[in-house]
Amino acid sequence: MKTLIVVTNPTDERAVAEVAAGQHHRIDYVELANALHTRYIDYNSVPNVPLVDKLEEKLRLNFRQAFQTKHMVSQDGYDRVLSMSERVGITLHYLLNRQTKHVVIMHHPLSPSKLKIIKPLGIGKRFSKILTLSHAEAEALQRELKLPQSYFDVLRFPTDTLFYHPPETPIPLDQQDHIQSLGNSYRDYPTLMRAMETLPDIPCQIRIGSIWMKSTTDAGSQLPKNVSIQPFAKPDVLRQHYANSRFIVIPLHNTTHWSAGSATIQQAMAMGKAVITTRLPGLREYMKDGVHGILVEPGDDKGLAKAIADLWHNPEKAEEMGRAARSWMEAEFSMEKWVERASGFLEN
Repeated sequence: MKTLIVVTNPTDERAVAEVAAGQHHRIDYVELANALHTRYIDYNSVPNVPLVDKLEEKLRLNFRQAFQTKHMVSQDGYDRVLSMSERVGITLHYLLNRQTKHVVIMHHPLSPSKLKIIKPLGIGKRFSKILTLSHAEAEALQRELKLPQSYFDVLRFPTDTLFYHPPETPIPLDQQDHIQSLGNSYRDYPTLMRAMETLPDIPCQIRIGSIWMKSTTDAGSQLPKNVSIQPFAKPDVLRQHYANSRFIVIPLHNTTHWSAGSATIQQAMAMGKAVITTRLPGLREYMKDGVHGILVEPGDDKGLAKAIADLWHNPEKAEEMGRAARSWMEAEFSMEKWVERASGFLEN
């Protein structure tokens, strides 16, 4: 059986080299391809056509990559295809023959625009398996598509716990002199700003840049004096920023992307840091409220401020949560466990 992995982002070859040099976390689909002794096709191989690029970005669907994948499957005799995102999976399902096993990972399955496409066309029935990032999303999608439970399963996002880990020499508490917030996608920085205005004695650093998305200035034009915008940091530098932070705060919008922010949250937890984030249905499966950090209701700046003050003034509590978070990441979310589980969905 031959497997083809289809990736909807371009792979940065510098990042691949940095992984080998220990300067970058491992990349999930690269690890999976190596484990299966197969190849992946990413968006680097898709020709740049500006007008088509704009259309695909507007619809959030990758047409050209789907046709390219179909050609490769037919030409090279692949029996199984893993679409790493619904962006290519939704289109590709029309092109593959029924004998080809097609598994798709849906990162934002409850997107209203995507459901408008999937539901009336009965696309879900064409997939061999639909994987979501949380049980909450799998159950909700099953209700929306009215398909048997056997169509769905969960493949939670992994983190490289060998790369992201607490420093061998603990950072003294007086050097963990700030909190930190990171990331771009679905971040609710205005709510964080309102919270920080009421906590003038707690320094906060924000790194809005993302390796997947262009940076925005959603934090607002007028920042509280205790908040500073920091430049994007590559993974090997980012580890030190995590280590120097007292704990991590990831504010999120009330979105239908129920597992938004999970990658950043997992990195922080793997570094042994407590996390304060927004109570989204999917994220409740990535961290346990009161054990690994604190979940706050969407848009609740007062609740967010209370949670930040609680952990800042109780560093022992934050440290205890951080230790529990690290253990949780090792036990449930390691790259090795993800590769084993993903391989199982393709081989069974």
